[in-house]
Amino acid sequence: MKANKMVGTSQSLSDIQPTSLEDLLSPFAGNEAFYRRLIAIFEKNLTQQLLDIQQLAEQGKVSELLVLIHTLKGTAGTAGLTSLHLALYDWERKLTELDGTTDNTAEYANLGQHITQLAQAELAQIHALLATSTHVDPIASTENASEALSLTQLTAELNTLKQHLLEANLNAVDYCQAVQAKLAKDSPFAPDVIALCQSIDELDFEGALSQLAALLVKMK
Repeated sequence: MKANKMVGTSQSLSDIQPTSLEDLLSPFAGNEAFYRRLIAIFEKNLTQQLLDIQQLAEQGKVSELLVLIHTLKGTAGTAGLTSLHLALYDWERKLTELDGTTDNTAEYANLGQHITQLAQAELAQIHALLATSTHVDPIASTENASEALSLTQLTAELNTLKQHLLEANLNAVDYCQAVQAKLAKDSPFAPDVIALCQSIDELDFEGALSQLAALLVKMK
């Protein structure tokens, strides 16, 4: 197999990867701040996932390996790693065809290494594109707050944020950061808002709604 070919496919990495920052962000409506958070979450979990894939492949645990391959395939696609997504799709299909009661270790002995190499190569290309950006991330701290929201104003802001969360609107990410930036650093609600924004940054909208409900009760 040639070095520039994807594992399990006949397509090359260069045939699939975006060639510009605009292409990379196109599936995300050009929202670079959101994409940077998304790729950071993906990479945070990737190291352990790759280690688990390697271990399960070496142990010949096809059923467990399939579950992890399927999960990583989904998150890779969501994070815009098209090459990795397609390679995992092909590996999932191949593993499904294997007889789990037979020693087929040779069929996928190098799976972990292949997936790791592909993931690293694709992430390197993505970061190279992100490095061409002049984007400045929204203020994510209350340290430089330029105004102090009143209780009424904060309640109104949080109710708007709640609506974004209920609609699963990705604008909730930037909106929460904006609220946090306007909140005085000595506000008794600052820790709650910071924790809320962290949950939203991780796209845990369900958990964020629970935190938000508790915060609104606390503010009454």
